[in-house]
Amino acid sequence: FSTSPGVGWWWLRYHTMAEQLPRSSVGKICRESLLSARGGGGGDDEEEEEKEGEEEEDLALSDLKIPQTTVDLINAVSSEFITLLAEQANTHMEEASKKTMMPQHVYEALDALEFPNLVSAAQQGGKDAASQAKKLKEKRAAARPNTDGMTEEELADEQEELLRQARKRAFGDES
Repeated sequence: FSTSPGVGWWWLRYHTMAEQLPRSSVGKICRESLLSARGGGGGDDEEEEEKEGEEEEDLALSDLKIPQTTVDLINAVSSEFITLLAEQANTHMEEASKKTMMPQHVYEALDALEFPNLVSAAQQGGKDAASQAKKLKEKRAAARPNTDGMTEEELADEQEELLRQARKRAFGDES
């Protein structure tokens, strides 16, 4: 394929690959989708036999190979869908005279594009992401030392004490 003057193959590859999902991510998404699509077992007497069959299918799905042409196709379709969804959400945002695209605009876009079944999944995904972000924020806050009301001298003394304790644990001496 040809490139414009001054544009190397590495530039073209970097910029086209940056717009695609990584192959491993596509594989993971495909496997998870296939596993969830065939989920939902029954309450029959043959439950044990079905479980064994499902375990064999799970192993087969874990070894699922996805050719590069399929990954390319999934990337193309995904990119097109995201572009279409973003354009539709942008239209709803502008109709509402807003300057920031909110989740509600995306939900309205999904409805307008006739994907109402994805709205609840998108809402649940948003809730999951928000709860994960909250947990991460709390974890980071808990890991941060409480230095409220301490002077610089007190902080320096505490740091020196922690370093002394670390040296003692690491080297067994109190230098």
